[in-house]
Amino acid sequence: MTRSAKAFLPKSLVLAVPMGAILIGVGLVLGGCDGRRALRETPLPPSQEKVALERFQPPEALEQIGDWYPHDWRLHLFRALMDTSWSGKVESLRRADSLHPGEPLIAYELCLAFLDREEPEVERQARPWLDKALAADPGNGVLRVMEAYVLLKEGRLPQARALFMDARRIPGGDFYYPRLEEALVGLFSDSRHLNPYTLTEAVELYRRVPFPPFEKFIDILYSVFLSPLPEHPYDIRIRGRDAAKGLFHLGSRLRVQSYSGPKALSGGYEQRSLGFMFQLKSSEFLTLFYRTFEDTAGASAAYGDLVDVQKEYEAFMASQPWQDTTVTAYLDNWSGLIKGHPSMTLTEAEGEARKWTLWKRVMAMRVPEKDSP
Repeated sequence: MTRSAKAFLPKSLVLAVPMGAILIGVGLVLGGCDGRRALRETPLPPSQEKVALERFQPPEALEQIGDWYPHDWRLHLFRALMDTSWSGKVESLRRADSLHPGEPLIAYELCLAFLDREEPEVERQARPWLDKALAADPGNGVLRVMEAYVLLKEGRLPQARALFMDARRIPGGDFYYPRLEEALVGLFSDSRHLNPYTLTEAVELYRRVPFPPFEKFIDILYSVFLSPLPEHPYDIRIRGRDAAKGLFHLGSRLRVQSYSGPKALSGGYEQRSLGFMFQLKSSEFLTLFYRTFEDTAGASAAYGDLVDVQKEYEAFMASQPWQDTTVTAYLDNWSGLIKGHPSMTLTEAEGEARKWTLWKRVMAMRVPEKDSP
């Protein structure tokens, strides 16, 4: 529920401007011209306004949203990501896809789900979902790594290796965590479940999203580097080297691009972690590779890259990037209010929380209009 836009306009302006023009202007401000829109805070129900913090027991977020908005694709996406059973995860993801076809995030998660199995007949079911994700997001380098994995499983080594052969053509793309963030806060907003208190529930849901098993893809990439083609059994030197160089550049681009775009619940550390992983594995391979072929200069350069990236990675991990101080401070502040001021009303507590950085950061976000059912 939002206030009347008319209430925010000077009385003289309301009288002087035709109502049609006012409505158009308000539509442009609230909806935007870029296909994105602002989030909406949900007022507290009257029954909760005077409830003391010590007595307030909010319902489980996804369950309540599910009762009110069972046909929102984002609900089923996050139910899938929280589901510990593989069959339940796939079922919820398929449901999300049926409600919002063409969304690359859903296809990406379904592809991951099928590739996470060790049964060849199940892994083969990843291909159509990978194709859907690539059709919607062809410039995503992470999807290219998944494509290499699928091609190797299909016995198509030349095509898998060709994905990384030219470092100048390696795409950027992202790890889909910013997209997950958009979907989560958009779900809370559209379901009239977004206020300063329930933002803590959104944060906890986001933090429970499992990290994809990319170690599996890193391992299979060694096959891209090392396996000789049957018709050219001695070409491993050039082809393996160039494929590894391509992966190193992809890791670099993922790291750089992890800083771009609006982020509220994460600083992009997940994507930087993946970029580091690609760079470490490829430079490790290149060092051993050059040493095998007694290329001293190449081995020295690759080892230098390995040492530099390792130092950067260690510094990155020492900074505990997963602990965004803005997010942890928000959660800690709420805990402090509940413990230190148990008789404070929820309304009063939310007034305090609106002053905190995370709430301001979230309310400054804009989410895609196309996400709404």
